[in-house]
Amino acid sequence: MNLEEKIIGDITGEFVIEAYQRGYRWSKDEIEHLLNDIDEIPDGQSYCLQPIVVKNNNGVYELIDGQQRLTTLYLIMKYLSFYQNLKYSIEYTTRKSENGHIGSKDLLENINVVDLNSPSSNIDELFIKKAYGIISNWFNNENSKKNSFYYKLQELVTVIWYEVDSEEDSVSIFTRLNIGKISLTNAELVKALFLSKGKKDDQGVYAGNPYGIDDKKQHEIALQWDAMEKSLHDNKFWAFITNEKKESYPIRMELFFDIMENKPADECSFYTFNRFYDRFKISTNRTESWETIVRYYQQLWEWYKDFSLYHQIGYLVTIGYSIKDLLDIAMNKDNPVKKSEFKEEILKKIRQSVKFEDLDYADLSYEHHSYFIHILLLLFNVETIRQKGDEDNRFPFERYKNEGTWSLEHIHAQNSENLKTNREWRDWLVLHKRSLKSLIKTHEENSSEYQSVLIIINKIDSIISHIDDTKYKGSIRDEFSAIAPEVVNKLSDGNDKIQMHSLSNMALLTVDENAALNNSTFDVKRSKILDMDRNGDYIPTCTKNVFMKYYSSSDTKLHFWSEEDRKSYIEAMNDVLYRHKDTSGNEIKLIKEEIHYGNK
Repeated sequence: MNLEEKIIGDITGEFVIEAYQRGYRWSKDEIEHLLNDIDEIPDGQSYCLQPIVVKNNNGVYELIDGQQRLTTLYLIMKYLSFYQNLKYSIEYTTRKSENGHIGSKDLLENINVVDLNSPSSNIDELFIKKAYGIISNWFNNENSKKNSFYYKLQELVTVIWYEVDSEEDSVSIFTRLNIGKISLTNAELVKALFLSKGKKDDQGVYAGNPYGIDDKKQHEIALQWDAMEKSLHDNKFWAFITNEKKESYPIRMELFFDIMENKPADECSFYTFNRFYDRFKISTNRTESWETIVRYYQQLWEWYKDFSLYHQIGYLVTIGYSIKDLLDIAMNKDNPVKKSEFKEEILKKIRQSVKFEDLDYADLSYEHHSYFIHILLLLFNVETIRQKGDEDNRFPFERYKNEGTWSLEHIHAQNSENLKTNREWRDWLVLHKRSLKSLIKTHEENSSEYQSVLIIINKIDSIISHIDDTKYKGSIRDEFSAIAPEVVNKLSDGNDKIQMHSLSNMALLTVDENAALNNSTFDVKRSKILDMDRNGDYIPTCTKNVFMKYYSSSDTKLHFWSEEDRKSYIEAMNDVLYRHKDTSGNEIKLIKEEIHYGNK
């Protein structure tokens, strides 16, 4: 295996494209995309194209991957008169000159004098002639454009030249790269830099590794690579260090290299490889880069195994902090920090994350500050688990990031005005009838409260029958609007409207498409939580505690989310985020001030 970067103008040799590949098929879109990309390269800035994968068979290169691109580049250079004597040739083995028909090699070499409108003897000839016409039209015979393009091909545009060993099976490599379009990744290319053996001489012996890494060290690197790749397939470790979906990284080491290089989201596909390659070219110690990789990995693994740092760093990553920034702080050789100093720096970042400018926590509103409340409740959940210190019970970042879309939900909702359809009204009535039937069992059968709940249940049954009757001519909207306040009133405890959108009535739940459930009262949602729990669905610890009345006094009413419950909920947040003491008895304040219930 050999890996290097080549200027387009320096590509030389004979290339053959074997029968297992399809012929030339690029259309106007692909050709003009390539032309525009090269044309828009800023002066003096290099531009790297996708890899070219080849195998050297006795001096002739079998072109395994990149044939569409290399053929198009050939046609472009053929159009530019500066390249009349190209340094490389291309031949499709299924399109040789025979029976009076021009072969692919002759066609390409003479494309500038071929009649593009003449009949084509095969589909490849047709596409090649069309491609040359598209290129000609794009340049529009503008000499300044041609001169600029020539300069860029000679000086700025490169390909990643990936030469596999002659013993490797070309068809299996082609299949892996093209079936499903699984192209070479940055990780594979970086790995090739470390494990490249150089080129073979005429006797088939490797002429020396251009990067100066001996066989023993390469074997060690290969083993370490496999171990790191395996650990990155641990979904818990993966979710600790990133918010990226694992499906985006078939080779998990790709993410690790992207992290190390701080790859911007809008950068080109091979940004990470190019950064590594640039350092390799000027480095006098090529193993140093690998040793840095190992140190970074070991640091991440050490944090992952540390119970407290797992939760604190995991929280910061989840809300968007860069794991690379944290690594740079911990591993800064110019300004080394002690572990105690690093942990204090983590605490500073956590405090900063919930500072929320000059807002008082009691003023946070679902309508205006939903993001802030979400962050605060996430920290409350993470810290609740961390402070218990049970090594066997960690916050499951992998479940939080992968099981549903998390949002703020009202613990007790009173507004049913968002419901607009018969189906939504019916669902809401059915859900609340279940809670009312449970509530009625708490009253004496002949009591006035029992009778009033029973009347509401009977009204619900009547409205449901009207909804189910397709011939019913009455107004379901009016009937629902009349009964909904009565239902909410029975399932509410006191005047709690003033705190409806405050922190004391918010919890983290997965977004449910059921609008009726989202606009339901506490007891209905509590039943849903119980169902989710029985099904093994993930429910954040503090959300489960709310609906199980963990924070409330023993005599609180089970079916309601009362003012007493809300106050107890806020006090629990203060205990975790403001009054917590470490093992040495030192008070750890994560939030800037105590959370007050209601207006101060």
